[in-house]
Amino acid sequence: MNTIKFYIALFFIASLTIVVSCNKEVTSAEGLHPLQPVDVDAKAGTWLPVFVTSYTKYAATVPTPADTSTTAYKTELATIKNLQSALTSSQQKAIDYWSGGGVLRWNQIFRELVARYNLPPAPLSNGTYIFPDANNPFADPQFPFSNPPYAARAYSYVSAAIYDALKATWYYKYQYNIPSLEVI
Repeated sequence: MNTIKFYIALFFIASLTIVVSCNKEVTSAEGLHPLQPVDVDAKAGTWLPVFVTSYTKYAATVPTPADTSTTAYKTELATIKNLQSALTSSQQKAIDYWSGGGVLRWNQIFRELVARYNLPPAPLSNGTYIFPDANNPFADPQFPFSNPPYAARAYSYVSAAIYDALKATWYYKYQYNIPSLEVI
């Protein structure tokens, strides 16, 4: 008797999952606010990266920041402050959107992409199906084709890239030890 109840419950859960997963509408997350960090993770520069093997290779392409006491630095800072005082409403809206947190926003973008492309491509005239080619992502059908393995791979790549970017930011922040703009 318990086995029958188990299979009925399993069938109900699977049916509900299929019905819910085929919904292409994504509820808006405009009201979501990022969590306030408890700690600044000052040792994040020592964390092991996922994809990046060494951050020192970027030192040649990213110039060393100017000292905060130089005229060039003060001029650049004044220019930025002047530009900020003359922002258009659309520019301020974009700033407010991304101020919600890059991790949150990129996950929202990917959630919308997964919801939009959650159905397989239509069959060919002979009744066969073609699937996206990871070696040729611009061929028909195009990525992102978001069946669960592709969607999971996309989420994991973006999460690992965000993690590496955070680690690089902290690495260079503490290497150059530039104070926050509020302090200057």
